[in-house]
Amino acid sequence: MIKLIVLAGLGVLAVGLVFLLMPHGSNSADAEEISLAELEAEVIPPVGKETAYGIPLSWNNAQTFADWYYEVRLSPEESALLQRALKEIPTPCCDDTRITRCCCERSGYICNLVRSARGLAAWLIREKGFGEGEVREAVLEWVRFAHRKYFLALALKDRGVNPTKYGLTTKGACYRQLCERPMREGGCGGMGERVEI
Repeated sequence: MIKLIVLAGLGVLAVGLVFLLMPHGSNSADAEEISLAELEAEVIPPVGKETAYGIPLSWNNAQTFADWYYEVRLSPEESALLQRALKEIPTPCCDDTRITRCCCERSGYICNLVRSARGLAAWLIREKGFGEGEVREAVLEWVRFAHRKYFLALALKDRGVNPTKYGLTTKGACYRQLCERPMREGGCGGMGERVEI
């Protein structure tokens, strides 16, 4: 009798083990490996990509766009257009805010990532006559390019994958004391007139 109970127990254990080792279908992206290079190609615009405004994407644009923040003066109507166009774009540095309001502005500063995004928007409105949707798309393309690690982390999160698995985070750069770090390193590009690329 004991032999029969032991054999039955071993049989149940074997069936359970086979069940655990069998592949199971899953809707979670964590169940499969995601190629970060493929995801980057899908989500992040590459260097040299042609833009709707005629300036190919480049790290060298950061300083020009940031300078436009101070140089391009908008009318009240144009300023309202800029606010509407940018109000839904998250600020990767402090993503509890939007590009229209940098968290540092409470202290009288503005980071260079936000400054470059708003400078580009102002130039597009004033010099190119872009409308709300065109400005939104162009600025979103720029911040995805300039702050790629944040947007890769968001894309992973949207697919149900924990970004930390790939060494990425959706926690804003400001909250990780990266304000002065270069944009290429996931920082805000500094707070001064010179953009840290």
